[in-house]
Amino acid sequence: MDDNQIMAGLAPLVPIGLEDIPLAGEWLEPPFEDDEAGRAVILNDGDFQFVVVDRDTGAVRCVCEDDETLIASSLEQLVQIAGQWAAIDRDAVGPEDDDDFDKMARDFEAKLKKIDAAAARPNEFWSLYAEELSSGG
Repeated sequence: MDDNQIMAGLAPLVPIGLEDIPLAGEWLEPPFEDDEAGRAVILNDGDFQFVVVDRDTGAVRCVCEDDETLIASSLEQLVQIAGQWAAIDRDAVGPEDDDDFDKMARDFEAKLKKIDAAAARPNEFWSLYAEELSSGG
């Protein structure tokens, strides 16, 4: 996957949709530098976290120090997931209590599983992010 294909995959998210993905850092533009594994770096927080697209598979991963988590199995699925997250993030007033948050998280998880079962697995980006939110992180 070359830089043009990556940009075409991200195009539905530019510029507003990228802001819906809960990651700090700067979304980069081509030409994308590759990490040590030959993946295109599309976001860099300038410190210890970055997001890559696997040029062979299209998978989108968050790399944070020595840990990696799957954000989406493909750029197309990333667009769909970001859309579902944005609907919650923009439309919801916000959970009033733990029960409301749990329902919101379960609804998102169910939608995520339909879009990208691999990205919905425990210990991947979205489940860890939901855990962080529920613990007040």
